[in-house]
Amino acid sequence: MKVSGRGKIYLYILLNYLILLICVVGFSGGAITDLTLPVFQLGLSCFNYQHSQKWQTVLMLQVHLLISTVLGLYFDGYLYYRYISDDAETILVSREILKIGFFLVCGLGIITTLLKYFSTKGKKQA
Repeated sequence: MKVSGRGKIYLYILLNYLILLICVVGFSGGAITDLTLPVFQLGLSCFNYQHSQKWQTVLMLQVHLLISTVLGLYFDGYLYYRYISDDAETILVSREILKIGFFLVCGLGIITTLLKYFSTKGKKQA
C-alpha cells in the first residue's frame, strides 16, 4: 500500500500519539508503565528526525509528541488515582513523573529540531 505525502504526515502524527494510548491502556501498571515511556519517546524522536526533510516538520512532530506525553501521563495518573490507589503519594508521584516526561520530551524536541536545522541549513528546501 503506497501512502501519499500528505497521508504520510498524518500517519506520522498519529504514530506520535502512541504514548497517549500506552498510558491510557496501561495505567494499571503504574510507575512501571511510566518508566518504559522514555524508550518509546526516544524512539519516536529518532523516527521524527529520520523521516522528516525539514526542521519545521520535526518541530511539529515533536510538539505532537509533547502533547501526547503530557496528556498521557496526566490521564495515567488520574486513572491510577481514581481506580487503584487514592492516596496523596499517588498524586505527588504522578506529578513528578509528568514533570520528568515534559522536560524529557522538550529536551529531545530541542535536540532533534536543532540537529535537523543544522543538517539542512546549507541545502535548498522546496
